[in-house]
Amino acid sequence: MQKNNIQGIVLAAGKSTRLKTGRSKLLEPICGREMVSYPTKLLDELDMPITMIIGYQGDLIKKALDRYKFKDITFVEQKEQKGTGHALLCSKKTWSADDILIINGDAPLVHAETIEKLCYEHTKNNATISFVTANHSDPLVANYGRVIKEKNIIKIVEPANFTGDDVSESCWINGGIYLVKKDFLEKAIDDIPKDSISKEFYLTDLVRLAGEKKHTIKTVSVPFDCIRGINTMYELWAAEQIKRSQLIRFWMGEGVRFELAQNAHIDSDVKIGAGTRVCLGSQLLGTTSIGKGCTIGSHSIILNSTLEDNVTVLPYSYIVNSKIYDNAQVGPFVHIKNSSEIKPNATIGNFVEIKKSIIGQNTKAKHLSYIGDTTIGSNVNIGAGTITCNHNGKQKNKIKIEDNAYIGSNSSLIAPIKIGKGAFTAAGSVINKNVPENALAIARSRQENKADYANKIIGKTTSNKKENKDEAPFIGAIKSKDATTISTE
Repeated sequence: MQKNNIQGIVLAAGKSTRLKTGRSKLLEPICGREMVSYPTKLLDELDMPITMIIGYQGDLIKKALDRYKFKDITFVEQKEQKGTGHALLCSKKTWSADDILIINGDAPLVHAETIEKLCYEHTKNNATISFVTANHSDPLVANYGRVIKEKNIIKIVEPANFTGDDVSESCWINGGIYLVKKDFLEKAIDDIPKDSISKEFYLTDLVRLAGEKKHTIKTVSVPFDCIRGINTMYELWAAEQIKRSQLIRFWMGEGVRFELAQNAHIDSDVKIGAGTRVCLGSQLLGTTSIGKGCTIGSHSIILNSTLEDNVTVLPYSYIVNSKIYDNAQVGPFVHIKNSSEIKPNATIGNFVEIKKSIIGQNTKAKHLSYIGDTTIGSNVNIGAGTITCNHNGKQKNKIKIEDNAYIGSNSSLIAPIKIGKGAFTAAGSVINKNVPENALAIARSRQENKADYANKIIGKTTSNKKENKDEAPFIGAIKSKDATTISTE
């Protein structure tokens, strides 16, 4: 398809009042992308220059599209919404190609094959105007214009103006995609009349005008699910279900196993390697990339993250903006975020949170730990309950743990510190100084045992209860005669 032959026009100026959200429907996400990005990206991939007509919340639409870096896109403002015909008129000065392709902004399900077929038939038949239709006889589908033939003239009747008693007799609906010769469009655009009911100008009248002047009109039929528009929350839900089903079907064809496909949530920009298994309720979101032979456990959420090959993610894991390397295992109930990296063969286990940290190869943090702003080397053991204390009230400081170190359970590591190669920290220690290589760091109070003292505590507690019948029993710190404080909790 030659870029200089066809120019794309995306209609994106409407107020979306039927959605009832107070904002443009074109900003609503469908499988991780804004609705309006789908037709725009389609035209961009077909190498067409794009003019987008914006109006209501136009600045937000432009901002949303900035991240896609489209090659050739121009924005035109429709300052007052007077219908699709008026919107098209606002873009007249930008028309530069031989044929103008017009598509609605709420068309996330349109395929490249549909556009290519339309262009082929348009050129083959030397048509003045060609447009896409679909067959649908459900009377509840009332938001689409009806394609009517009267005395060899084709016209599109808008929903508000359709008076047919039986929809099944007029079951061809307008798909909202048109290809029009520029020479005809430049002359006919000013002849579009104002609708008597809505007081708007409809570009669908171009079809009637072309028919009255005996121009060649060509229609191309596609399945209804390819041209669904979106005006209500129900239609938004239906379109997203179709889009997600298409994505899952594609990845199944690439060798990905979905344990319960109808419960998986896959975004459009996600990539998944062959042999990977996605368990029920999992969500793969944003720009996530999953390697080959991975397992994504039930109800896990992975957002904008990269998993290399043979990674195991156990159930209820949450991974955001991070990278998990080959053969690592994380979960269940882990939270990995803020550009963290889990190196090959590392293990991150139950109820561990990793924030902005690097976990080295073969390192293990299996139980109930928080690791933040920390770089950990290879073959390190992080004991259960280990906490990195990296914020001093004003700023965050960093911790470095070198290869082969052993961090005892319930250690608190107060940044900034460095724990050398092969060093140990004793369980229950609060470490606030550097630990040299191969050293043992112990930072805890010495234990003292008082023989038979448990009975005295019980006796004191019982006596206290008898003396204070009307008060809540006191259980806490009890001072003995030698002023030693003992907790009975």
